[in-house]
Amino acid sequence: MRNPYAFLNQADAISALMPQAERLIELREILASLLPESLARHCSVANFRQGRVIILASNGATAAKLKLMLPVLLEQFSGRATEVTGLEVAVQAPRAKPQPVEKSSKITSDAASGLAALCEQLPDSELKKVMLRIVFQHRR
Repeated sequence: MRNPYAFLNQADAISALMPQAERLIELREILASLLPESLARHCSVANFRQGRVIILASNGATAAKLKLMLPVLLEQFSGRATEVTGLEVAVQAPRAKPQPVEKSSKITSDAASGLAALCEQLPDSELKKVMLRIVFQHRR
């Protein structure tokens, strides 16, 4: 069986990839400098081929904003990177799943006491049960 990583041992193969890698780094830096930070953190240069820069957006809203800016971005890219003749925008959601936000609600002991007093005035109902649960959880 042939080692799929054998090309990494060949200096010629790596040196052939270096110009493209350096070009992508340069284009990413240019894109980051052209966009507001709030937009730049949601997109990146994915590839450069045949004079076209392919920009990946993390969601549809970012892609829509970028598409509106394409004429200005192309002009600014062309001024800084002479080989750029076009821009493309594609959507690619981030691979990492967002971490669920842990919900935690805290109420003061005075608020818990106020809820307990209110519960005493309520007739037996589902609302009273829920409020008593809240009071019990926050008095621990």
